[in-house]
Amino acid sequence: MPASFHTRDMIAVVNQKGGVGKTTLAVHIAVWHFEQGHRVAFIDADGQSSSSRWIKTAGWPITLFTETRPDPIIEIAKDLRATHDVIVADGPGNLAESTRALLLMADFALVPCGVTVPELESTAEMIRMIKNARLVRAGASPQASVVLTRVRNDRFVLTREAHEAAGLLGLPVCANVLRLREATADSPGQRTVVWNMGRKATVAAKEMNQLLEEIDKYARKKTDNIAGSDRRAESLSTERLAIPRVVNA
Repeated sequence: MPASFHTRDMIAVVNQKGGVGKTTLAVHIAVWHFEQGHRVAFIDADGQSSSSRWIKTAGWPITLFTETRPDPIIEIAKDLRATHDVIVADGPGNLAESTRALLLMADFALVPCGVTVPELESTAEMIRMIKNARLVRAGASPQASVVLTRVRNDRFVLTREAHEAAGLLGLPVCANVLRLREATADSPGQRTVVWNMGRKATVAAKEMNQLLEEIDKYARKKTDNIAGSDRRAESLSTERLAIPRVVNA
């Protein structure tokens, strides 16, 4: 079991590309919080509703909302802050307005990304949306980090190039990665998390634990310093309820 995941108000896992481990990462974060005794809510903003089915079938008592419309997402997230310790959101696999809504409410955003150059290049638009959300909120939130996923081997030259290329996108890159492990790939189908899958998943569970600990350490360091100013800015933004658009030059 993981030791302790630092409580954050809202963590959004977002990327415009599917198949990068977004839902797997989001559900593992939510269950980790729940198993630490936190009051956890989950917003499934992905139209495929994969995370909703996973959580429902597993029977975890996590407050679950399946919502893809942007304004209700803002309203739901705002209300959940008063009743839950942690809100985890699984964003859509595109640059929909619901993604923008999540970024207007999140304290921290995770951007899972494959290790190929085309995947990294496509992630640039997602990072641009994160930076625009910061402008709208007149603060430094959401803080964000890139997580490399589907990694086969740390010594593989493409993985090294991916770390270097991701660093040029303007967001920190997690040193730990989400590797291609059979247990991790099987966890959605088995409706569980890797640390509850027994001995066969020992390595996958250890790697997931290390990744979540790194995410937590970065989130705690960055967001604790800006929480006050962001709360004031967010109060002004959420009162409008409509999603402002940022026109990119």
